[in-house]
Amino acid sequence: MLGGTLPIPLYAFWAPRMGFGPFTTTLVFAVYALGTVLALLVFASLSDRVGRRPLLAAALLAAAASTALFLVADDVPTLLAARFLCGLGTGVFTATATAALGELAGTGHARRASTISTVANMGGLGLGTIAAGLFAQYGADPTHLVFWVYLGTLVPALLAVIVTPETVPVRRRPTLSVRRPSVPEQRAARSEFLRAATGVLAAFAVSGLFSSLVPSFLREQLHVHNAAAIGAQVGLLFIVALIAQLTAPERWISGRRAAPAFLIAGVAVFEAGLWARSLPTFAAGTLLAGIGIGLVFRRGIEVTQRLADPRRRADLLATYFLSAYTGTIVPTLALGILDQTINQDIATLILAATVVAITLAGALNRPAAATAGAKTT
Repeated sequence: MLGGTLPIPLYAFWAPRMGFGPFTTTLVFAVYALGTVLALLVFASLSDRVGRRPLLAAALLAAAASTALFLVADDVPTLLAARFLCGLGTGVFTATATAALGELAGTGHARRASTISTVANMGGLGLGTIAAGLFAQYGADPTHLVFWVYLGTLVPALLAVIVTPETVPVRRRPTLSVRRPSVPEQRAARSEFLRAATGVLAAFAVSGLFSSLVPSFLREQLHVHNAAAIGAQVGLLFIVALIAQLTAPERWISGRRAAPAFLIAGVAVFEAGLWARSLPTFAAGTLLAGIGIGLVFRRGIEVTQRLADPRRRADLLATYFLSAYTGTIVPTLALGILDQTINQDIATLILAATVVAITLAGALNRPAAATAGAKTT
């Protein structure tokens, strides 16, 4: 997951060298999310048939190929190809590794598995931007050194996959097809899952904004030019999300009000910071939004793990992450297009209003009791 956010602080170095602007930046990020969505639709649930380890090993190889492309990239097409491969690997990681962790922990330790999953997801995303910013600001080669180091870390990761026990007891012949997103069959379980999916869609729309255009906002509107500071500001969103998941009171995680309240408040405050050109206000909004994203994501993982059919665990998790990454593609691309045609402040305001509307729609949906271990269709 760390590899997925390494490029974020580096667009400032690539853009003048390759001659692209904000729209191409959002396009590069959208291609990453598109690769993730494609992997979730085609490859992620494949691990329910052939096993977790083969898919995780293949995803690591895709990450290595993506990193190699970043190292040789000197034009936009190569950058797009690198980002797409990175997205493919991420899509397989998210569903397959989350399912494997749940199975390795066992039915009596579902909460532990959810915690480790969210630590790996949010912690990796946050550390990626921070590491890339530090390497870019203080390293000898801003756009290459961090990828050489990352490529080296994939070796012990592959060894870890090799020695990890396989958790799919009965493996079948692989078949490739575009899967239809699965949801629980029971009405109450389906309603609960769809609320979780709607919430993570809104949360990842916010993280998509931070991952694509916020670095340029920080430079152009808030006059922050230190790459390490930009990486830290973006990484702060994910690190706060991680801390919130680990330390928030149980009533915040299991309740239906705390997460939407923090997410909406965060969007409102950081939007106010952009309009007022105030870095402290923007940072305060980042903290609030990070808490909201963390609570939404943690609760969604727990709900999905609980409702998933054990024989198709990766399938339902793929649907959950599909909703998350769909939330990054459409708003981020729309923001990039709007940024070319209207005032940047108005463009971000439109996105903020959309996120608030989606969050409220999910939060105000009438709750219904769900059945554990529900079948999926």
